[in-house]
Amino acid sequence: MDPGGGALWAIVSSCVDRESHAYCDCSAFEFSCCSQRSTPDADVVWAKTKQFVAIRDMKMCGCPAGFVAGLALPRARVTGIEDPRRPEGIWPFAWEVARTRIPDERQIGLAINSQDARTENQLHVHLLRLRPEARAWLDSSDTPGPAGTIMLGLPTLDAVFAAVEARVGAARMGETGMLVARGRSGGWTIVITARTSPQAFTINRCRASDQKIS
Repeated sequence: MDPGGGALWAIVSSCVDRESHAYCDCSAFEFSCCSQRSTPDADVVWAKTKQFVAIRDMKMCGCPAGFVAGLALPRARVTGIEDPRRPEGIWPFAWEVARTRIPDERQIGLAINSQDARTENQLHVHLLRLRPEARAWLDSSDTPGPAGTIMLGLPTLDAVFAAVEARVGAARMGETGMLVARGRSGGWTIVITARTSPQAFTINRCRASDQKIS
């Protein structure tokens, strides 16, 4: 892992504030399906506020229209889930952006990887579709989850990190993965993972042969 943040921090720090709207002309976007310079800006940067930005994930390159993979990032330097500067506001921001791409909220899955399961040192939340079997499990009251998972229910998305830290402890945040989805009866369900990547519950590749966690 690059201690400087890698490509995602380069995108946040040097690309998204460009005065021109040619995002693909920014070299940090070279792996973001920007092989054609005519790529519309709205396909590259999905949403932007003073605090956060949502971009297309390179996993969407060459995929059919129904596949969705985005990333929500803080625009300040935050290394990852273990960083105490992690902003709670990234969750409602990510959810609202995901809704523009996945209209059925029950299909949305927001995932963040543990420290040792990521390849970038800039906090990022994956915006993906849930696997149908994961949605069925979340809706079931008597089906046990995978080993090492803990499920929490929250009425809002304004204190997700705090709720997880209260459960696992500050010292274990770095080894924790998280999935956020709509709850069975309203609110949101937070799945805390230890030995299972949270992306295992999502469609994170557009081809069956590529259905692996990354």
